[in-house]
Amino acid sequence: MFKFLFAMIIPVMIFVYTMSFTRWVGSRAGATAQVSAGTLGILSLAVSAAVLWKLLT
Repeated sequence: MFKFLFAMIIPVMIFVYTMSFTRWVGSRAGATAQVSAGTLGILSLAVSAAVLWKLLT
């Protein structure tokens, strides 16, 4: 379990950066860009977690 949490540091940092970008896009463009960026961030975190969980447990 500790290896999984340690391996998730980089994907979580990418997720935080993507959510920051999502907020920035929301202030500039329409809702479509914000929703797309948020969805991409959530999906990338979920896929990373699933792959790392499968590899490390």
